[in-house]
Amino acid sequence: MRHWNKKFEKSLEKEFNRLEAASRDVIPPAAPPGEFENIMAEMERRGIEPRVRKELRKKK
Repeated sequence: MRHWNKKFEKSLEKEFNRLEAASRDVIPPAAPPGEFENIMAEMERRGIEPRVRKELRKKK
């Protein structure tokens, strides 16, 4: 059983390294101007409070 786990971990490590190398050169596109503000306005319209604000309020 232990041998299988090590073999499986090695294969996962190789796959992770392959994907990491492939994604290094990928540059994610920038969000359209005003996108964040639009999302926040929509959340406010629906009455959704961002989780970070809730967590900050609880700490005070």
